[in-house]
Amino acid sequence: MSSKLTISLQCHNFQRRLCWMLSSLAQQKFPELITLSIAYIPGNGRPTTEQLCDLFSNTIHIRRTEFTDYHVFQRRGLIRNDHLRECQTDWLMFGDCDMVYHPEYFLRLIEELETNHKEARYITSSGRMSNPKDETEAMITKYVTDSAVQVLGAFSIADQLPKREMHNCGAGFCQIINTQFCAHDGYYVDPMTCRDWDWEKRGSNPKSDMQFRRRVSVNGGARRSLPHWFTETAIHLNHDRDPEAGKHLETQR
Repeated sequence: MSSKLTISLQCHNFQRRLCWMLSSLAQQKFPELITLSIAYIPGNGRPTTEQLCDLFSNTIHIRRTEFTDYHVFQRRGLIRNDHLRECQTDWLMFGDCDMVYHPEYFLRLIEELETNHKEARYITSSGRMSNPKDETEAMITKYVTDSAVQVLGAFSIADQLPKREMHNCGAGFCQIINTQFCAHDGYYVDPMTCRDWDWEKRGSNPKSDMQFRRRVSVNGGARRSLPHWFTETAIHLNHDRDPEAGKHLETQR
């Protein structure tokens, strides 16, 4: 069974949550349906992204992209340009590395996309359930510290915490496109007009998400929501974030 969907991720100091996410991907009913494209700075994090990729590469098809230009890496839209250009599957999901998914999430997602959105010229997306920050941090560090490990039953464990539903207008944590019909202009954001903030100056704020969403809307139509089941079965491992701190955070999350 060949890959049907690629997940585009960027990871910087989020390796502990990425460990949970990869665990949930490895525990999918058919993980071979997924290709993971991940961008990272070499040697960053505890554990490092490389160590996590090594651990999970026997179960998940992982494509690694190392960035040594920190200035470029800070602008997530430019990374998504590369992942869109390199994508070899019909479906591409731009996502975040702080999520865990129900074991049938991607099997059912691909079935939904191929049944109801086969020639989509629009973004499809879902909301998510978000855990409280303090409880999430305690849960994360109970299982993952500085070593690459697989968290058995990752989704089930996260599902036991309190959650609140977060709607999605097409934000960057879940933007799914058909690469044949929706890769308008062949890039996520025009590098010359990318509005993503530089981390070192203002903190992280990927404005390119809105730029992409607006361009797709003009070229092909409005965003379409996935059935509510996909919101209920995608859990966000909440955390401190740059806009709240007023600066770029370098803490391990």
